[in-house]
Amino acid sequence: MEYHLQYMPPEELDRVYPKMEQDFPPDELKKKPHLRALMESGMSVGWYLMADGKAAGYAFILRHPAVPYVLLDYLAKKERGHGVGSACLALLKNEYPQGIMAEVEAVDPDLDAETVEMRRRRIGFYQRAGFTPCPFPNRIFTVHYLVHLWHPAAPERPAPGVAAALDTLYALQFPDEEYRNNVFIDVPEEN
Repeated sequence: MEYHLQYMPPEELDRVYPKMEQDFPPDELKKKPHLRALMESGMSVGWYLMADGKAAGYAFILRHPAVPYVLLDYLAKKERGHGVGSACLALLKNEYPQGIMAEVEAVDPDLDAETVEMRRRRIGFYQRAGFTPCPFPNRIFTVHYLVHLWHPAAPERPAPGVAAALDTLYALQFPDEEYRNNVFIDVPEEN
């Protein structure tokens, strides 16, 4: 199958957003007006993953010139287990060679077995794709993440730089009060 990325203009968000509401829990999905404003400003870039001329998935990248890495904000595909997600990540790596951060819900001990298994599968997906876990304490809105980094020449201790980059992206995209009340990222000390 032949895959490629196709840019998603902000005006197409209305068409994609209902699918996003199905693909992501409400506490992990930005409100449509906020996401549209980010797209119109250029801070968020939407991509369709095309397979043989048809949409097979989508991704949103959060970026800013002050941040060394981009954030894979959303990634969803129509089908699991057919290599679609891996193909999308490979294309995104070519598009963003400076490095890609990915937030994956952390496996917390008080979760039910089904949720634990789903989160472990997601973590495994990113690690098989060459992403390195960068553990640092965080809670973004109500979710605790295990943040991962893909970089062509991965730094030896990526967690401090990744935590600082992620914190900066959140500070830049939300009003100050909303950021201070909902984003808690503990940036580790550099050694």
